[in-house]
Amino acid sequence: MPYIQRHTNITDISISHLDSEVLVNGWIRNTRIQSNLAFIEIYDGSTSKSIQAIYEDAKLNELIKPLSIGSSISIKAIVVKHPKEGVELKLKEILYIGKINDPVTYILNAKKMGLDTLRDHQDVRCKTRTFNAVFRIRAGLSQATHNFFHSKGFHHLNPNIITTSDCEGAGEVFTITNMLGKNSSDIPKVDKTDIIDYSRDFFEKQAFLTVSSQLQLELLCAGLGKVWTSNKSFRSEKSKTNRHLAEFEHIEWEFAWANLDDLMNFSEEYTQYCFSYVLKEHSDDLEELNKFTSKGIIDKLKEFISKPYMRITYDTAVKIIEDNAEEIMKQYKLKDLPKWGDDLGSDCEKYIAEIHFKSPTFVYNYPKDLKSFYMKQNNDGKTVQACDLLIPGLGELIGSSVREENYEKLMETVNLRKMDATKLKWYIDLRLNGSTPTAGAGLGFDRLVRICTGMENIRDAVPFPVAYQECRF
Repeated sequence: MPYIQRHTNITDISISHLDSEVLVNGWIRNTRIQSNLAFIEIYDGSTSKSIQAIYEDAKLNELIKPLSIGSSISIKAIVVKHPKEGVELKLKEILYIGKINDPVTYILNAKKMGLDTLRDHQDVRCKTRTFNAVFRIRAGLSQATHNFFHSKGFHHLNPNIITTSDCEGAGEVFTITNMLGKNSSDIPKVDKTDIIDYSRDFFEKQAFLTVSSQLQLELLCAGLGKVWTSNKSFRSEKSKTNRHLAEFEHIEWEFAWANLDDLMNFSEEYTQYCFSYVLKEHSDDLEELNKFTSKGIIDKLKEFISKPYMRITYDTAVKIIEDNAEEIMKQYKLKDLPKWGDDLGSDCEKYIAEIHFKSPTFVYNYPKDLKSFYMKQNNDGKTVQACDLLIPGLGELIGSSVREENYEKLMETVNLRKMDATKLKWYIDLRLNGSTPTAGAGLGFDRLVRICTGMENIRDAVPFPVAYQECRF
C-alpha cells in the first residue's frame, strides 16, 4: 500500500480544481453500481458534505461490491464537473480499502437508528451524519472559546485536577486513593476504628478529583488579573438525567476588579460569540442537523444573538413562578413549587427562559443561604451577588458570582456555617495579603455543545460520556 504524503480535504475541492488530480482519504457513505458505471459517496470528516466518485471499469466492481457504509477508502482521482452542479471525482486508482468485517451485523447498515441506539454504540457513531456534525461543532466551539478569551487578554491555565480541596458546596466528590487492595481489610484504619487512615495514602491526606478549578483560579487571578481554564471537573452525583455527567469539560474564568454587571456582560458576549461562530463556521453542519435531528436549530441560534439577554432578580423570578403557578405545575407535572429561599429547580428555570421570556435570561441576587460561602453579600444582608444564565431548552448554562474579598466578612460566613477553615487556609489567606476583588464563572462546555447542536441528551454532546452507572471506555 503506497504511503499518502498529502491528501485533499473534501471541503477544499471546488470548481476551481477542475481537471486537477487529487488524493482523497475517507469513508464510504454509500455505493451504487449500474452495469459498468459505479458511484461511491465519500466523506472525510472535514465537512458534512460528501463527494461522489465515479468510474467506468467493470474490473473494479468486485472490489467495490463488498464495501458498505463505514468502510475506509483512499483514492486517486481527477476533479470533473458534476452534470447538475458542483464537482465530482473521476476515479483513477484505488490506493487503499478497509472493509467492514461483517456488514450484515454492522450497526451502521441498519435501516433505522435512533440516537438512543447509537448511544449504545459509541465506537461507531462518529461515522454517522449526525455525530459527524455534532463533534465538528464541538471542536469548533473549543476553537471559538480559545479565540474569545485570547482576544480579551485572558491567560489559559489548567490547575490540578487531583486536589485536597472539595471546593465547598460545589458537588459530590470522588476520592483518589491507592490503598485499595483485594480485601477491605487491607485499608488502614485509625486506632482500630472504622475511620480510614488517609495519612498512609499516596498524598498522606485525603485527595479528590476536582469539582471545580475556581479556588485555584482565584489564586492565579490575584497575580495575573485574568485567567481561564478548560479543565475537566468531576461530580459523583447519582443522577441519570439528560443534563448531568460525572466527568465534564468545565470552562471557568476569573477576573480582577469586576462587578456583577461585568459578569453578566462578559457571559452574554462570550455565549453570543460562540453562537455566531457556529452559525458562520459550521453552517453545513447546522443544515445537516436541521434536516432531521434538530429541526429549528438554526433559527434558535439566530434568535439568541438577535437581542440582549433578559436580566431579572431572584425576587422577580420567584414572583413569576408564583403568578404562573398553575401553568407551571401542569406543564411540568409538579406537586410543589419553590418559594423564596429555595433553589428554583430545572423545570422552573426552563419555564422562565423558554416560555415566559423566550430568551436567554440572567437571574441574579440569590439568597445567601442558597449559595456558596465565598460569594459577596449585598447590603440587604439576605442576598449575594450570584448570577445564573438560563437558556431556553436547557436551563442553567453558567453559574457565576462576585467573590467576597473582605477577610472579616468571609470568616463570619465560614464560622456561621461551622466550616473547617484549616482545609481552606490558603484560600482564606488571599484576603489577608493584598486582597483583590475578583469575580468569576463556570460553564459546562458539554451543555454549550448541546445548545448549539440541539441534542436533547447531554450524552450525545460528548464523544465518550462518563455518567452515573456509565463508563464504557
